[in-house]
Amino acid sequence: MRKTLKQKLTVSLLLTALAVMAIVSVSLLLGMARYSSAQFEDEVASVLTVDFLSEMNTGATGTAESAAYNVEQILEAYAGQLRLGVDRTYSIWDAATGERLAGAEDAALTDNIVTAMQGEVGDHFSLLPSGMDVAVPITGEASLVLDITDDGSDMRSMFAMLALFLAVALVLSLMLSLVLSQMFAGAFAGAAVQAAKELRESNDRSLYPAGDWEAMASAMYVPEMGRKNDRKEELETLLPFLREGYVRFNLDGNILAINEAAEAMLGVSIRGEEALTFEKTFLGVPMLKENQSMVRGRLQQNGYTLDVTFVALEPDVFAAVIYPADGGTV
Repeated sequence: MRKTLKQKLTVSLLLTALAVMAIVSVSLLLGMARYSSAQFEDEVASVLTVDFLSEMNTGATGTAESAAYNVEQILEAYAGQLRLGVDRTYSIWDAATGERLAGAEDAALTDNIVTAMQGEVGDHFSLLPSGMDVAVPITGEASLVLDITDDGSDMRSMFAMLALFLAVALVLSLMLSLVLSQMFAGAFAGAAVQAAKELRESNDRSLYPAGDWEAMASAMYVPEMGRKNDRKEELETLLPFLREGYVRFNLDGNILAINEAAEAMLGVSIRGEEALTFEKTFLGVPMLKENQSMVRGRLQQNGYTLDVTFVALEPDVFAAVIYPADGGTV
């Protein structure tokens, strides 16, 4: 019982830990993505002020190519503030033709650039972006679009750290689940064993079922129909706690079940190294035959005089109800 309870508690605790970790992981991922997007947008907005854009609008003169060159020269003065480098680049586009005129050669046309070509600032970010960009329109003699792109490497580094943290948390959760399940299983199993022990040792006879055992046992089997009665399962739930002895065996002589009261009366134990058999359990009693439905008898064993009633439960399974012949207790 303890092993099964431990397994169930381990699975339950681990599933709970996984559910909590999944919720925390999603929250952290979204939080970090929003933080990175907001930080990038704030840094770009702090540079692309009204005065800066006005300066670029003034410099965008001549052809689209010359205008792009002038804007690029102005932009280089702010490269440090925009953190332009390996992970952050810029590109300049012709708003009329959609042609890239300057900046990163591997720059791709994004939705934000298309938005800026229509005269509006493009600053839309997806929920979990792999890269981010902000595009602003430049309206001088030539219509251009300036796009600042961040490849998201900083955000991916944070995601990698989060993945490592979650892996460590998963291992710790598994270890904690095993420890807690061991503690809880021991506590629950100990309480159950103690309750059963107190019930068996109690002197209050009213706590134990009483009645006509022969009638009850006979009712469990209908010879002419050869099938179990539903009351068999209900009765067997109570049998381990009864003062009367109970033994269930088959016609091959194998003991299938025995309660502690029967072990004490007969002087045997099912927990021994050798398998418990009918011959070792009922000394000198001949094996019953398949066509017998009930047999009563008295035997001397283990220093007691015992009354025994054998009753057929199934065509090849019998039960024995055992009690002291003088009506006392063992």
